[in-house]
Amino acid sequence: MRINNLLFFGILILAGAFQTACYADVREWTTKGWEFLDDKDGIKTFRKSYANSAVKGVGGEALVDASIGKILWVLMDHAHKNQWIDKFKEAETLDKTSPLNQLQFVAFDMPFPVTDREFVFIMHFHVDSALNAVVVDMSSVKDGKAPPVHEGNIRGEILEGRYTLYPRGDKTFVQAEYLADPKGSLPVFLVNFVQKSWPMKTFETLRTQVKKDFVQSWPEFDKDLKPQLKALN
Repeated sequence: MRINNLLFFGILILAGAFQTACYADVREWTTKGWEFLDDKDGIKTFRKSYANSAVKGVGGEALVDASIGKILWVLMDHAHKNQWIDKFKEAETLDKTSPLNQLQFVAFDMPFPVTDREFVFIMHFHVDSALNAVVVDMSSVKDGKAPPVHEGNIRGEILEGRYTLYPRGDKTFVQAEYLADPKGSLPVFLVNFVQKSWPMKTFETLRTQVKKDFVQSWPEFDKDLKPQLKALN
């Protein structure tokens, strides 16, 4: 299963010395309990066990050849999600308490006999000035703001989700971590097996999606977030 979204690593060899200094502020996964899984085409993937969940978290990082604004636009573009998100069914922005705090709905068309899954979650965008990065936090809604479950679906839960996007010239270094429980009767071992491949597959397709001609810079990034990033002022 793949939601919305996103992780990238590697830069030109000629920039190697500069790269080491630039990435000094990027946290080490292993110090946070993450297990290294793979490194392919500049995409590193990880997995983590949580004491309060049988489902394992997944994550990854990589460099993507696009600005932060374009990556955020792709993440928020519902009309074309079927082009890069596996098993995508539908998505909708349900509410905006502010441009940087949004209530989102997304559903996935699962293969028979698995019941389709849906998620209702808050996305919160902000700049971490210490990291000089844009952070997108996601978590499922646990109050009355969530609409009723769509007929024929099972509602899963996003326990933790975060994208951290670091400006690297005209590119972006992205780290993402994701812990989600699809609920229902799916065996935990199967959930962990399927979600293990999420980072690699998702970022491979994201890298392709951000290069398409119709991709723009997300207006909320240009207006509210970009001015707070030191490297882009």
